[in-house]
Amino acid sequence: MPAPQPSSFVVRRPYQALGVLLGLLLIAYVATKFIEVLFTVFAGILLAVFLAGVSRTLEEDTPLPRPLALLLTVVGLVGIVVGLWSLAGPDISEQVNALAALLPDATERLASRARTSAQQYEWVRQFVDPSQLLPPVSSLIGRVTNVFRGTLNLLVNAFIIVFIGIYGAAAPQTYLSGMVQLIPPESRPRAHEVLYAIGRALRWWLTGRLIMMVIVGVLTALGLHLVGIPSPVALGLVAGLFSFVPYLGPVLSVLPAVLVASVLGGTEVVYVLFVYGTVQLLESYLIAPLVQQQAVHIPPAAVITAQFVGGIGAGAVGVLLATPLTIVVIVLVQTLYVEDVLGDEVALLGEH
Repeated sequence: MPAPQPSSFVVRRPYQALGVLLGLLLIAYVATKFIEVLFTVFAGILLAVFLAGVSRTLEEDTPLPRPLALLLTVVGLVGIVVGLWSLAGPDISEQVNALAALLPDATERLASRARTSAQQYEWVRQFVDPSQLLPPVSSLIGRVTNVFRGTLNLLVNAFIIVFIGIYGAAAPQTYLSGMVQLIPPESRPRAHEVLYAIGRALRWWLTGRLIMMVIVGVLTALGLHLVGIPSPVALGLVAGLFSFVPYLGPVLSVLPAVLVASVLGGTEVVYVLFVYGTVQLLESYLIAPLVQQQAVHIPPAAVITAQFVGGIGAGAVGVLLATPLTIVVIVLVQTLYVEDVLGDEVALLGEH
């Protein structure tokens, strides 16, 4: 006779399963109340994962102890930023100021053209009031001010993020061991494996995103320069930074360039759309597959859904951190459910 199949955890221990479910619901409820704090802490953990990965590489390849490797990593990153700013900072600052001066005029011209077009076509006036077609420039600037106010709050939280990142990278095993101590002893080895898999996936994703940011920023700036659009370096910098958020970021990065080009004329707008479209085609079909082959590939639908949920829950910060959070969730599902519950083998994110 074939051996009887073991029953599921829910059948064997219904009260424990119910307790686990209630505990997860309680955690989800508390998380919604402190979502901004949790996102800030997660950003610090993400920085710690990056710094720890670079420091560990230095520690393995050199005789440096971990504290000195971490110090060299932090000093090196600061030096890279300072060096790049000393080389390109004045030009970028000048172009950012020029871009800031162009945007209000570009917004006003775009609004004026939209109202004129609406007044010329009778069928449009039946459905839309031309005076209300676009909000006044003052309203748009007010909304932009709110965005910058939110950015300022993000910069204030940056101190906490850096603090968590540096201390987390200095002694990662201390914090990991503290987390594992909360788990029953028989499950602690598996917990270490799962946490290691999460850290590995996040490190590879960060590496891939940084490479993509540099490539997108350089290609965008070069393309805009060739077609004669003002402030190409500043717009390329915006495109590179926005590309940190997959799928949604590139769509938003084109808006400032379109506004600047609208001041010059319709032909320049076409040029801008052509440049950004070409860069996105190269990124999507050539660069991204090559980078993701060595980094982490996440299903687009999962990323877009996570960005939508994160935006509703925590605004811009939620959108910014939606993808790494998705990576954590996917790795947890792969390890704790697909492997441990179903018993299937699966290629984990970041596993090569």
